[in-house]
Formats: sequence, C-alpha cells, structure tokens
Amino acid sequence: MLNKILNRFLLQENIFAAREVLDALSFSLLKKQLMHAYLKIPYYKKAFDEADVHPEKLKTIYDLSSYPIITKDIVRFHHSELINQKAILRNNFKSHTSGSTGQPMWTYYDMKSWIRKKYLIKARARMECGVKSNERIAIFESASLNQTKQRKSRNILLPVKVFSIFEPYEETIKGLYNFSPHAIYGPPSFFFQLALFMAKDNYRIPSIQRIFTSSEYLQENVRNYIEKNFHAGVYDVYGSTEFKEVAWECEKHEGYHINEDEVIVEVLQNGKPAAPGVIGNIVLTDLRNAVMPLIRFQLFDKGMLVEKKCSCGRTFSLMKPYAGRSSEHIILPDGKVLSPYLFTTSIEKIDRLLQYQIVQVTKEKILVRVITDDENFNQIAIELRKIIYNITNHLMKIEVQQNTKIDIEENGKFKVVKNLILERKEIKI
Repeated sequence: MLNKILNRFLLQENIFAAREVLDALSFSLLKKQLMHAYLKIPYYKKAFDEADVHPEKLKTIYDLSSYPIITKDIVRFHHSELINQKAILRNNFKSHTSGSTGQPMWTYYDMKSWIRKKYLIKARARMECGVKSNERIAIFESASLNQTKQRKSRNILLPVKVFSIFEPYEETIKGLYNFSPHAIYGPPSFFFQLALFMAKDNYRIPSIQRIFTSSEYLQENVRNYIEKNFHAGVYDVYGSTEFKEVAWECEKHEGYHINEDEVIVEVLQNGKPAAPGVIGNIVLTDLRNAVMPLIRFQLFDKGMLVEKKCSCGRTFSLMKPYAGRSSEHIILPDGKVLSPYLFTTSIEKIDRLLQYQIVQVTKEKILVRVITDDENFNQIAIELRKIIYNITNHLMKIEVQQNTKIDIEENGKFKVVKNLILERKEIKI
C-alpha cells in the first residue's frame, strides 16, 4: 500500500531517475518556486528587484547563486513579509524552532508540502534503507514525559510510537520490549547513553534491526558504539526544522543522498560555490512550500558536496554534513575564530574514544570531556592534548576529563563543541 502511495506521487522513481531527468525536474521546480516567491511574497519581490534578478531570466540551476541569501535573523525580522498571506488563511501547518541560539522562529507550510515533507519523503528514505510498510518504528523526541504520554501510537504510513528522551532508561527499555520496534529514530547522543546503560546489564532488544539518527552531528565513534551494542546498523539523517529531511544515508554510507525533488543544497566558501570535497557553509532552497518558501537560507551548518556517485545505484546527489548548529565555535586569545569541524575531523581519528565534548571554559582554557574505558584513558588524553594544541596554535591550556556521562542541552540536543564565554549569537566564518 505504501509503495503505491509513494509511486503515485512520483517519489520512489525520482531516486533512480536519470541525471538529466533529475536536473530538469529541479530546474523546473526552482523556476516555479522563484516566480511564486516573486509574485506572492513581499520580501522576495523587493529583494529580487534590489539584486536585479528575476525568475524569468533563470537559465540554469546555477543562476540561483546570483540571488540574495537570507538568514534566521532576516526571517525573524521580516517574518510577516516572508509569508504568502492569502495561503496562510487556508489549511496550513507550522513548525517552531529556537535552534542553538535561543531565538524562536516559526516556519509555515501548505498542506501538500507538509504531507510530503513530514511523511512521504521520510517514509521513502526509511523504505530505501530496508524498512517494510508493516514494521514498527519507535521515535524518540525531546518532548516531556507528559507530552509523549498524551500522544498515542499512530499508524500514518508506518506504525509509529513516540518516546521521550527524558524518560528513565529502565522505563525506556521496558517500553521498547513491549512495543518491539523494528527500527528506532532519534538523537545519536541519546542512543549512545542508552547503549552504555544496556551494556552494563547485557540488555538487548532483538526486534531492532535499524537505527536512524538525526538532529545532531554524529560522531563516528558514537556510531560504532551504538551499532556494536544494539547489534543494528545506524543510518544518519541530515535535516532541519525549517526544511524537514534534507539528505539521508543509504546502506553504502558513502555520503548523504540529497532529496533533490524537495530542496537544493549549496555549499559556499567566502560567499561563492565551493568545489565538491571542500567544506563550506550550507545554504538551502525549498522547492515545494507555497506558504513560506525559504530561498537560499543559510543554516550556519558546515558541509560539503560529494562529486562521485553512490555505488548503491541511486542517482540523488551526495553531500556530507559536519558539525554545525549543534556546536559552537572556539575563540583563541588572539581573537581568531575556529570552526568546530577543525576539531571533530581530527579527534575522530583516535581509536577507542567512545564520545567526547570540547568546552571552552575561559579565553585560555579548553576542557575536553571524554567517555572511554580506564585502560585507554591516559593514552587518549595524550593524543587529544596534542591534536588540540596544534589546532589552537599552542595558545590554549587543555584539560582532559574522564566522564561516565556527558549531559545534553535543555532542548534535548548534544553539543560536540561548547563555548561558555561566547555570546549566544551566530558567527559567520
């Protein structure tokens, strides 16, 4: 039944479409969306005119780079001007996010795009990873216990039950045994802590075949530990509240397949398109939302485009995200700002390191919290100090602290890099 629904909306076929077909589809959707924004959204009409760009002049998808970029601050300040006021009066849906900055923002969707983004696109990706239409999925959210108790199990495309990440681990395991999910979906930091708890008493939930992680940067050491203790493969998902699911890993894990029939992903370095394999700022353009289309929206995430095709045979282009909104930046005593991916890409080469967090405590001091076994801690501490000394040009004092648990934030997310002295604002790199 679900396959028929996905095929009816041409969702499943798009994943394996010829490159020229996908390019033509993306360009057609983009031009239509730009024209819609120009005619229906006051902010874009003014911004496009000021930038001297017009949808009718769009010749290729690469011409999008001439259009102005918007940020969360722009959306918050010009919120009413970025909404199709006529469409908002009819059936619509909305999502709220405060992100890592504590600044609230609402995004509105028309019913058709909401259904696609919230259910169909997600179901398509899960099924491409092997989930069957009758399999149960346990979704872990940062909702309170009372909120999850009020939300009954639902069967929209796939049988789903919602759990809270704040529930005691004993109760979580009991609930998973009772529900017997074939797959679980949630933040990797939560599954890592749950795996640590399960390993102590040799708990195992045999029904779980696949684990889908999202909302946070997935450390490779964390992925390996989760897979080892759950005896199930991990598939990471990249997305945001504003765009929902943007890209996802398949069974080959060679990159993240971009949902090219929903969103355009750009990677910019110094404001210009970065070459494949070069890390830059991720900028997204929505191709479907008619109520509040976000065009060239900069998330302040880091990532890169992957030039090669995936060996799985799917033709959706590949990308790789790096530490972004779930992390902050390190500021050296001389004022130089260091992006979190400088640390993560080096630290994750260390063997036997299960989980870590980098915290800038003062202008001159960095604390590294780690979870590892006692036998390997001293050697890991030496390697960590050496790596971070080099990255920070020997300007920082480095303390490595062994932990049994690293706390998540109040919003339920885990920060790989924290800056305790940094003002809560986004910094352009």
